[in-house]
Amino acid sequence: MKTHGGGFTLVELLIVIMIIATLAGILLLTTGMSMDSTEAAKIIGDLRNLKSAAILYYIDHLTWPTNTDAASLDIYTDRPICAANPPRYAYVLIGTPYPDAAGQERVNLGVGLFADGNGSPGIRKKLAARARDAGILGSASDASALYTGGADVFINLR
Repeated sequence: MKTHGGGFTLVELLIVIMIIATLAGILLLTTGMSMDSTEAAKIIGDLRNLKSAAILYYIDHLTWPTNTDAASLDIYTDRPICAANPPRYAYVLIGTPYPDAAGQERVNLGVGLFADGNGSPGIRKKLAARARDAGILGSASDASALYTGGADVFINLR
């Protein structure tokens, strides 16, 4: 009777390759989801930085910035957000002042997400999941409309 040599059979090699491919697929899915979460956190951070910049603008000019003043917000930030090259956002939006339910003046500031990059469906889903905790809005003129997905994402200035 012949004994088996020191090599692997084709079936053993195929099983190992299938296991490695399965593990690699799981790793890619997990990495993709964490990248979406990271990008959503970056967008929230940028909105908070823009909010601080808009408040500083208000202190200096005694009026809220308008869409034409959006590029001037970069002088109040530690790194360019509005005029970054390449741009991080399609545009910066500053809503018109509106009264809330209590009659207080409100202003929302937002950014336009690109269709790819920072606007992928996975990132929009992560932003929507964090909307309540982070105060992320989906409307330029409503402080109660939480972000549910879409091209524009806002934060309330006041």
